[in-house]
Amino acid sequence: MFDLNHAVQTLFNLDIASQDSLPSKWTGWPFNAGYGGDWETSLATFAFSALILGGICLFLRLLYGPRGIWRDKEMDREAEETRRRQHAQLEADYRAGRIDEAIYKLKKRAIDQ
Repeated sequence: MFDLNHAVQTLFNLDIASQDSLPSKWTGWPFNAGYGGDWETSLATFAFSALILGGICLFLRLLYGPRGIWRDKEMDREAEETRRRQHAQLEADYRAGRIDEAIYKLKKRAIDQ
């Protein structure tokens, strides 16, 4: 049976080493050779990665979120039209007596959010 790893190793005459024995320029925190080592370093690596991901999410929210500089204005217009229609329907249901005042206020607050 054909073994790809053996073929590549034979072709290039390379020795396959473990990740821990390979030289790395990332020897300082929060980067290490992998999951090896103490648990504090691994936890710090995950925390650092989460911090970077959170920063990216906040940056994208700033660009594309509500009142964002690259947000499509058509989406805001459609959302406002939908909200206006829902308010009109809710007001009509309240005036016709199909819902009471407490439910009217709850639904109105939910639409405005």
